[in-house]
Amino acid sequence: MGQQVSRSMFDNLLTKTHVGHALLQPDETHNDIPIWRDSWETNGLSIFAPVTKPSLLILLRSFQRAYMDYFSMENGRLLGNSKSLALSYLLSDNNPMIYGLFGGFGQPLVYLSDAIELQSAVLVVESLVLTAVDWSGPIFDLLSHPQLSTPAQESLPPEAIFARVAYDGRLGGLMKSGPGYHKVSQILSNENAKMVILDYTHQLDIRNLPRLLNQLARLSVLLLCGAHKADQPAFDYYLSSLPTFVCSLKILLESFQDSPYKVALVRGVWLLILLSYVTQLRPIVDPSLISATEVAREDLSWESVFAEFHSQPEVVFGKYRDAQLLRCLRSLQQLGNALGADEAFYLQAAWKLIRQWKRWTGLGHDREELLNIRL
Repeated sequence: MGQQVSRSMFDNLLTKTHVGHALLQPDETHNDIPIWRDSWETNGLSIFAPVTKPSLLILLRSFQRAYMDYFSMENGRLLGNSKSLALSYLLSDNNPMIYGLFGGFGQPLVYLSDAIELQSAVLVVESLVLTAVDWSGPIFDLLSHPQLSTPAQESLPPEAIFARVAYDGRLGGLMKSGPGYHKVSQILSNENAKMVILDYTHQLDIRNLPRLLNQLARLSVLLLCGAHKADQPAFDYYLSSLPTFVCSLKILLESFQDSPYKVALVRGVWLLILLSYVTQLRPIVDPSLISATEVAREDLSWESVFAEFHSQPEVVFGKYRDAQLLRCLRSLQQLGNALGADEAFYLQAAWKLIRQWKRWTGLGHDREELLNIRL
């Protein structure tokens, strides 16, 4: 009964937010929409964190209500079959919108995967709205480039490609005003850098998708928890979204099993990971920063990880008020549950976050903690 009430309340609040508020706010951030699953004990928490948008989207914001109305009417025309609605636009033969999932730092992608998990028509509509409003021409150009339709000269796993990206002099000196994915235009407006990123996108070995998902999941966690200096914990805001992108990819691949755009989904997420790494100044990644995290045997469970959160009263205090941190912990749990044999790795990463996180870095603020940047 409690779960039914919780879901009913969630649907009611989400609908009110959808009707009464914009997805993109006047300060150029996404609207925060907390999504409570049936219960934390069974499914966890999903939260959309704000991401700074390029100023160009100010021009598009005035259209978002029109997009909302349009896709809502389309959903009605399809008798509420929101999955058919999403697929008909994302995978259209003419101008497929799937490439828009990777604009706005992947927020449309996350909305869509959560919509599938929650079976929420409202979130499907909002995902399509953001896909339209967050559309990025440079990202579309990269993911639809003719080079990607030809065989790569060599196919490599993600960590092997990162070993090359880390020392590639062609990507040096691009982020002149400091780190931050919100400055990604400094890369995408540079034709030489764009072609370098295209090459690394092309090199990804996509022949075995289950194996690749495991590799991307591990890499995303290493970037989140293993990119700071020893004894100086620092956690990057943008890199913290990467485990969520991998979770979203896993969910969407299951829904797009028979689609020729499966590879585009994988490459889109890989592109977000690549661009995040470069915009955050290509930090040195040290796996031992995670493996050295000591966790008692009795605490190697997700129930223990979330015990402190569950013990709080109705009003949440401290670090658990941070939506991005909660979303990140949930994504680690999803990856750990899905990847079985490697679950201890994700549990260690979660405990490291809980014990050492104080605030996010990587936003370009004065005096913020620094990752282990190679000089």
